[in-house]
Amino acid sequence: MSENVMMGATMQTWHIENPAPIQPTSPGSRSQPGLISRKMSPEQIAGLLAQHGVKDMTNELDFMHRGLRPFASGGFGSIYQGKLRSGQMVAIKYIDVLGNLEDLELGGKRCKHAAHELYTWLKCDHPGVLKALGFGLFEGFILLVSPLLQNGCLTRQLVSSKPCAKLRFCLEITNTVEYLHGEGIVHGDIKTDNVLVSDAGHAQLVDFGNATLANYLTLCFTRTSSVLALSLRFAAPEILDGTSEQYTTESDVYALGMVCGTQPLFTVVAESLVAYGFKTILQIMTGKLPYAGKSDPAAVTSVFLHIHPPRPSFQDVVNNQEVGDKLWDLLLRCWSHDPKLRPTAKGVKNSLIEIAEMSGVHDGLS
Repeated sequence: MSENVMMGATMQTWHIENPAPIQPTSPGSRSQPGLISRKMSPEQIAGLLAQHGVKDMTNELDFMHRGLRPFASGGFGSIYQGKLRSGQMVAIKYIDVLGNLEDLELGGKRCKHAAHELYTWLKCDHPGVLKALGFGLFEGFILLVSPLLQNGCLTRQLVSSKPCAKLRFCLEITNTVEYLHGEGIVHGDIKTDNVLVSDAGHAQLVDFGNATLANYLTLCFTRTSSVLALSLRFAAPEILDGTSEQYTTESDVYALGMVCGTQPLFTVVAESLVAYGFKTILQIMTGKLPYAGKSDPAAVTSVFLHIHPPRPSFQDVVNNQEVGDKLWDLLLRCWSHDPKLRPTAKGVKNSLIEIAEMSGVHDGLS
């Protein structure tokens, strides 16, 4: 995915077993959750979203003033710059799914995926998650609308970030993941390309295309028979080898370690990022992808062989060997092949706070 990401662009995957025809619920029938399936038309899905409180922005979107080309794409979606009739600039995400062009249900699949992503996204109420504005209906697509952030994704910010800012980014992301897990939400695609930087300079997580909810209270979704969307270098071993058929809080933690810990997130960002979970910490610290210098197949092979990314010096982030050892130990625990041995997001956050205090880095960490 391009590093100019404003919203993520990956797809959630569920299994679908011949769902029965669906009739949209009436606005007053909140006691019975609505069911969205690929059998429904875009208009039916949009109507059901609106009935359950999701804002329909179709009439607010100025379709005459939208980017001709996406500024970011990857996975199963493309993101365009758009504009509201009020003049506000927005990011517009088109969801697409792979399939046979003759598949009459292909449009229903992509609309169902879009609805699921938006529904999950709107369940989040946290400063570390970019606010979704609503949806639009256009040419058979359900569009996801969010604010357009000028700073772009975190990948672009790592080149000039100071050590305290990098630690703060790691803590902010970890705090957000802790919140999601507490709400029964698994993100499924944690990486710096899916972290935006707000105008105030804070990290905000986006792209809920791979996310899953523990509880569907007002809307339910039939399951889809398709493979998981992967960011190979950030994916946990159990996801890569098929042991786990869905993302979990443990696989989120694995990816988080990769984001916060690969080579000095504190040096130079020379490559675009394609990895998961707490590998996010590694990437922030080193500014490089996990397994930098290796091809994707070689990186996956390294994971299967229990070969971790090489340990960086962390000299740009921590001020002594003891603190560096603590940080490296944290990352190794995040990358454990046994998901049960990985720390929780809260445990990662507490360890990062301790590391920051030992390093004497306090400015901007609160």
